[in-house]
Amino acid sequence: MREEYKNSPIGEFPKNWEVVQLNEVLTIGSGRDYKHLEEGDIPVYGTGGYMTSVNEYLYDGESVGIGRKGTIDKPVFLNGKFWTVDTLFYTHSFKEVLPYYIYLVFQSINWRKHNEATGVPSLSRTNIEKIKIPKPPLPEQQKIAEILSTVDEKIEAIDQRIAETQALKKGLMQQLLTKGIGHTKFKDSPLGEIPESWELVPIYELRNKADRYGFTGGPFGSDLKSEHYTETGVKILQLQNIGEGKFIDKGITFTSEEKADELFSCNIFPGDIILAKMAPVARSCKVPFTDERYVMCSDGIRLSVDKEKFNNEFVFQAINSKYFLDNAEAKSTGTTRARIGLKDLKLIPIAVPKDIKEQVEIAEILSSVDEKIQIQQDKKAEYQELKKGLMQQLLTGKIRVKV
Repeated sequence: MREEYKNSPIGEFPKNWEVVQLNEVLTIGSGRDYKHLEEGDIPVYGTGGYMTSVNEYLYDGESVGIGRKGTIDKPVFLNGKFWTVDTLFYTHSFKEVLPYYIYLVFQSINWRKHNEATGVPSLSRTNIEKIKIPKPPLPEQQKIAEILSTVDEKIEAIDQRIAETQALKKGLMQQLLTKGIGHTKFKDSPLGEIPESWELVPIYELRNKADRYGFTGGPFGSDLKSEHYTETGVKILQLQNIGEGKFIDKGITFTSEEKADELFSCNIFPGDIILAKMAPVARSCKVPFTDERYVMCSDGIRLSVDKEKFNNEFVFQAINSKYFLDNAEAKSTGTTRARIGLKDLKLIPIAVPKDIKEQVEIAEILSSVDEKIQIQQDKKAEYQELKKGLMQQLLTGKIRVKV
């Protein structure tokens, strides 16, 4: 124990810090229904963020919102006049604590540990009020808040650039994947006007016909079950790894080389496009270009593109277009979770330039925007990691700020 520090029920802190229960330093307010209110300019917030605007407010000032039910681990900083619905608590009447400092502390709390329900995650006011937190002197709180708010501002600025670049990508996709580059003559199609020299091709016809499994579904559930999982070996690309246009390398499950050999038709290879049968239906990713071996999950569909006739990246971009995804959603079934079958998916067309050079040119433009988005997302992740490290040090007093 360092001389200037002391032990507490929640860890080691500087001697001049206090450990307090939340109900000693703030009051928790409950949200309410807003449907009786008229439209206005006061924002209404729920656990998912902004919902609508009304003509009255519950609170005016700085506050921290935390979910009562549903999303309970995403605190939000609120400022000015606002209304919250009954699934979102808000805080007020702060005593010797800064609202932004409380916002930072709330981000460091493991809210899932305080969950009180077996179904939908839930928190109670009573349980929240009992949570103990460190309370530095106000000048130190202010300095900690200033440091971490600077990082938050960086993250927000990057978020804005990502949103702008994504909007640019959306506009380019709408233009390039339906109108192409430099065309003046167009024809009607089920997808709307497309250049006269383009054709509609069902994705099944994009497959590599020399590959017997060029367009196939994953294994039956009975062929690849949890009992076949291993700690290392061949990676199983599951639904959770299929992002909307990207491969998500998290929560990877493995199976043995022997099982992967047995499921040869479900082996997938670098560059293959994998589509999801389950909602969001037809979202897709590409198998990474690595030396690692993969097999596909039962709710995935493999598309190995005939690269002599079609540009793989162009096909991938077209499959991620709004018109393709909307078409897939319209053909899906299911009440609790949408699902699309192989037979329905295979017939959904994309508009394709007959000249593969135009396919390449369009793909390169769209891919370059994707690269910019990825660079921005990587930079955001760096700042998030920086903030995480700073919070661990500053909110425990392991690193002291000068005031």
